[in-house]
Amino acid sequence: MINKTNLWFLTLSSIILVLAIYYIAIPSSETSLVFSSNPESEKIETNIQESEVLTAMRVTKEEEHLESIQTLQEILLNTSKSVDEKNEAYEQIQYLNSTKALEEKLESTINNTFNVSSFVELKDNKAKIVIVGKKHSYTLANDIINEANKELNNAYYVTVKFE
Repeated sequence: MINKTNLWFLTLSSIILVLAIYYIAIPSSETSLVFSSNPESEKIETNIQESEVLTAMRVTKEEEHLESIQTLQEILLNTSKSVDEKNEAYEQIQYLNSTKALEEKLESTINNTFNVSSFVELKDNKAKIVIVGKKHSYTLANDIINEANKELNNAYYVTVKFE
């Protein structure tokens, strides 16, 4: 019978085998490009656009969220953990999911109401809102803070940052 650890082992082994065959099968000229021994010889210019800043923030936040969920799920699946620890992990997962939903709701409200690109992060009773756009004004920031307080029922300390 295959259990989860055996399934993971088979999956990872399969991935390693496929990658090994791939790197053996490609010509050596392409391999030398992949495994460049002198990284200083290649200069890569990076131009970050407004939307890429928000994308990078979203990816970072999503990775943190997934790591947290994964560690909590490991606690839930661990047979040596007590019922109280499993309940705490389950409540943490529910809290993380509800926080993520609230962030997405607030972000879409700000985007639709003020016609700007935004990123929202809720953490430790603080709401951090990053706005990417050409309009940078105190009145816009104040309006966004008021709208966020209305959506969050004044439960968070709201800050607005313009990029």
